[in-house]
Amino acid sequence: MPRPFAIIGYTMLLTLAVLFFLPEWAVFVALGGFSLALVIALVTTNSSFTLRNASKRAQRSDQAPPQVVATSAAAGLIACLLLVLQLATAYYPALEHTAQGVEVRATITSNADARFGRYYYQLRTHEIDGQAVNLRMRLSSPVPVYAEAYDDIVFTGNIFLLGGDDPDMLQVHRARGVYLGTFMHRWVDEPYQVIPRDSFHPMRPILRLQRHMQRQLTTLYPGEESALFRAMLLGDQSGISWATGADFRVTGKWHIFSVSGLHMSVLAWTLLKVLRALRVNDKLAVCSCAAFVLFFMALTGFTNSCVRAGIMMLIMLAGELFNRRADALNSLGFAAMVLLAIDPLSAGHIGLQLSFAATLGIVLFANRMAKPLHKQLRLPKLFAEPLAVTTAALALTLPITLLRLPGGTSLLSFPANMVLTPLVGPAMILSGISVFIPWPPLMWLATQLARFMMWSTNWMAGLGAPRLQGDMQSLAFAFGMCAVIAAFALIMRWRKQPVPLRYTTLAVAVFMMIGGWLPGHLARHEIHVTQLGEGSYLVSQGYRAALLGAGDARAAKREMQLRGQRELQVMVLPTTQREHTAGAPEMQRDVPIALLIDAALTDNVRFNLWDDLTGILHDGRIILEWDGRVLVFE
Repeated sequence: MPRPFAIIGYTMLLTLAVLFFLPEWAVFVALGGFSLALVIALVTTNSSFTLRNASKRAQRSDQAPPQVVATSAAAGLIACLLLVLQLATAYYPALEHTAQGVEVRATITSNADARFGRYYYQLRTHEIDGQAVNLRMRLSSPVPVYAEAYDDIVFTGNIFLLGGDDPDMLQVHRARGVYLGTFMHRWVDEPYQVIPRDSFHPMRPILRLQRHMQRQLTTLYPGEESALFRAMLLGDQSGISWATGADFRVTGKWHIFSVSGLHMSVLAWTLLKVLRALRVNDKLAVCSCAAFVLFFMALTGFTNSCVRAGIMMLIMLAGELFNRRADALNSLGFAAMVLLAIDPLSAGHIGLQLSFAATLGIVLFANRMAKPLHKQLRLPKLFAEPLAVTTAALALTLPITLLRLPGGTSLLSFPANMVLTPLVGPAMILSGISVFIPWPPLMWLATQLARFMMWSTNWMAGLGAPRLQGDMQSLAFAFGMCAVIAAFALIMRWRKQPVPLRYTTLAVAVFMMIGGWLPGHLARHEIHVTQLGEGSYLVSQGYRAALLGAGDARAAKREMQLRGQRELQVMVLPTTQREHTAGAPEMQRDVPIALLIDAALTDNVRFNLWDDLTGILHDGRIILEWDGRVLVFE
């Protein structure tokens, strides 16, 4: 059977990704279904999985389908069992430890992550109120904790479920594998105690190097450029401003700040080429490159996307070492299998899904698309290859984006990919070298690259290109048509009249584009009102947004990010009560606001949110009028 790891890995990923969003009883239904499929496949198979006479093509073709079905059923069965095991031994036991005012003894396992005016640390607990408990938790603190990574800390704190008041964030934290958060109770009266560890931990020097690189990049480069380099090299997104982040999200290029295969391959293959150019022994060069891959995975905190890329890279390097070419599909499936065996719930993380889907699309389609573009359409390789890679990645990531992101994706992702992707590698290499060799010409060149990336992204984001934004009906139609196309292609292949894969891919991409474009086009004039909390609403129409009441700035900014909105046309503070004004300073600091209306300064005022939507502020009430409709916000 060809590519067994690809079949196992992607069956596990698809199974766990679907089960992540279904009720818990669905796991047991899936267990029964996969068990039945496995039994049927084993009964259907007339011989063992290993063919006795592999030279007979007819026997090979007869035996391969049952083997594939049996392998897929077994992989799905194992995936379900792993999920049940994680829920029973990790997730639900963790939820039992939510409490207030308990003494926590834990080890700090990360550097500080400074965001939203707070400092976040990853902890591994040892004791909670004297009871031995081994859990991963996130510590939130208003001030830095003066401790080294892998020191012990003792404090009295409250333990709570992360995302407990927000279903969307609850899913995010479940997929990340950190279910509980904590903060110190009565900070001033009962300060924390740090107990330095004398024993050596291999991650401690790596985290010290991470801090050193962060400090160096902050010192050597201006604010925005420094934030860009820290994100691309270390995955540290805390310094990226709202404006810059909004530009990269609108153009579909935020993924360059999530360290993944792009970053890993650029650095690893560059190192290998340099070592070979210096005439280092080939096996030593490959081993050095493999060691760098492991080091880089640790430096970025073993994120899922980086681990996936690292496993693939290590397999490819092993092929180089033993003079055997690694199969990309098998390598990708093996990486999925390892990641999901460690953490089955991570299959629900959109970053992991997009990472695997994009890589699979590139492996399957990129070369097949690049050759016709270059040979038949006469496009230079400089343009044909990036265009093929972008289209191939989009072919499989588009369904996930349309299903999971309310704002969908922008058509700007095509030109943005063409412009920015080739610059990521040089920017990373130059900024990385400058950390250890701060040579001014090197730093100047890296700075210019970062500024060009930000300028071009800002310019493209300002174009206001249409977005692909699906709804369930149109996507169901698109998926149905794709299934028909795939079935037709398989039937033609079975009849020995195969359809070229590039035509099948093109047809699938066209229907997915239609399914994504049509709903957004039909609803481009619709006005959506989203309640963000008590007395706070976001009014949206396409890229335009207005905020009525600013009680929760984080929720407002998160909703704007999901919808691809970069600025507020209007922000209205209808009263001086805290529920309407608590988030106003943060919104004014981070988000461009064209018009601010404050009830403390004026009342009984009429204003235009945009052309076809007007509003009235009167006695703490906001009245919106459009197309003959009236909506009152008390």
